[in-house]
Amino acid sequence: MPKLLKTKRDTVGIRVPDNNICRTIVKELGNPVMSTSLPVEEYVEEYTDPEIIHDKFGKLVDIVVDGGPGGMRFSTVIDCTSGEPELVREGVGSYDAVL
Repeated sequence: MPKLLKTKRDTVGIRVPDNNICRTIVKELGNPVMSTSLPVEEYVEEYTDPEIIHDKFGKLVDIVVDGGPGGMRFSTVIDCTSGEPELVREGVGSYDAVL
């Protein structure tokens, strides 16, 4: 893991979104995209609206892609650091698809 990303943990999370915009950006770049998630306690529905995101963060980012309003559904989290995948949080992604 690059030194820039080093934290107290020795692992990173990899998100595979079921979103054509995200997948197209990754495909065109030819490599993964590093990003962060909003802290859960600060995650409010207005942050899924591209116009509000642009108004609030437009001066901090190079571009805001308007793919329409997003959702408030959490992703499934699976720990793959040991021999067997372990479900950490059930979300919209299918745990059974990983097995």
